[in-house]
Amino acid sequence: MPEPRVVAEGLGFTEGPVWTRDGRLLVASIDHGVIYEIGAGGGAGVLVETGGGPNGMTEGADGVLYVAQNGGIFGANSRSRKPAPPGIQAIEGGRVRYLADGLGAPNDLCFGPDGRLYFTDPRGWARPEDLPPGRVYAMALGGAPELLAEGPAFTNGIAFGPDATRLYVAETFGRRVLVYLVRDGALGEPEEFCRIDPGMPDGMCFDVDGLLYVAATSAEQVQVFDRDGVCVERLHCGDNALITNCCFGGSDGAALFATDSRGQRVLAFELGVAGLPLFPFR
Repeated sequence: MPEPRVVAEGLGFTEGPVWTRDGRLLVASIDHGVIYEIGAGGGAGVLVETGGGPNGMTEGADGVLYVAQNGGIFGANSRSRKPAPPGIQAIEGGRVRYLADGLGAPNDLCFGPDGRLYFTDPRGWARPEDLPPGRVYAMALGGAPELLAEGPAFTNGIAFGPDATRLYVAETFGRRVLVYLVRDGALGEPEEFCRIDPGMPDGMCFDVDGLLYVAATSAEQVQVFDRDGVCVERLHCGDNALITNCCFGGSDGAALFATDSRGQRVLAFELGVAGLPLFPFR
């Protein structure tokens, strides 16, 4: 079983790792309210201050960074000193602008094959019995968010797999990953793809072989599932780790980066298999 190496530490409540097309590793820090760029030697510098609580992130074809801004509603005990309302942010040239606001607490996002930005909104943090129905949206850049689905108990990580007609969404309090059939810009009824045991699902990504890697919060591991939803491997991240998200990157694309929010650090596993390219780069 591969052992993780520590890439960087002291980053606060880490989330949303992105390996950019120009070879940079970026991570969000929810409680610091910033995006960090991690250098080759492990040092981290602030790329931009978003304020609030930056959560999941993804990169567009034009190099713009898109951020699910939760507004500091959940994810950490401390908060950024700079308030920012919940919404979808775009970062370009060190500037932060909003593409959408008036949302609950956006959590994670990804581009789809249709060029739209798909994102989850669990709508805040509460006890499971008091939780509002989670939501899934899509929006064209320059357009307004369109509500596609409502109901899961805390929508979280989101990703398209090898089959671009299937959208995967983590239902954190349901302890499972759901899959939606995408047709004509709409989502069908969700089906259960896999269950997370132990732990709860957060962010996720795929490799080129179609395996799904799920950050299993509170389980101290990344769980790996085959195309049938069967857990085939567990990547242990160390005692007391709280894994929130993961992505592939590195010079050969075969390093799995995982954010450990409790340890305020980023880990890397050398797996020998490349990640599935994300839209819009697929």
